[in-house]
Amino acid sequence: MIDDVWGRMSGDPAAEGYLFKKICPPSPDEASMRKCRGLCAENACGAYGTTWGCPPGVGPEAECLGFVRGFPRAAVLMKRFDGIDVGDRDLVEKLGGGHQDVCRRFAAEMRRDGHRAVALSDGGCRYCGQCSYPGGPCRFPDQMVPSISSYGIMMDEYMAANGIDFEFRKDGMTLYGLILYDGP
Repeated sequence: MIDDVWGRMSGDPAAEGYLFKKICPPSPDEASMRKCRGLCAENACGAYGTTWGCPPGVGPEAECLGFVRGFPRAAVLMKRFDGIDVGDRDLVEKLGGGHQDVCRRFAAEMRRDGHRAVALSDGGCRYCGQCSYPGGPCRFPDQMVPSISSYGIMMDEYMAANGIDFEFRKDGMTLYGLILYDGP
């Protein structure tokens, strides 16, 4: 069960400070997909068109909607970082990479326990450093952590629907990772 996986993961120093919560699975639609993909195309994070985990590499809109809708369960991993300069791009990248590592390991543990599981997170996948996109296939598809937005999930609305505060502040940030899975 996912609670057992979190029990094992939560003792790891990399998972220190994380909150874990089982939530309802996301239900993005065509309208939320258009909005998210429009935001992705603005390329504020710099990952658009540079990784298999972001548009357009992640796949067509309809395919991504179908993929997310194929998971009956979800959990969120979140960690708050206070007292940081969110304008420090290098720091934000470093924290985001560490966050993706925790999410990646969580999904891998779920798969080891026999579940179909995928991790989605903030920004583009940071596993390889230099992604093979678009010149070659993803070298490590089981390690990829695609962008939440690329799947049409509006995190502010989704978190609010699950009773979780979602906010942006100048003196800190919260990173969110979704674990989509099947099974109990």
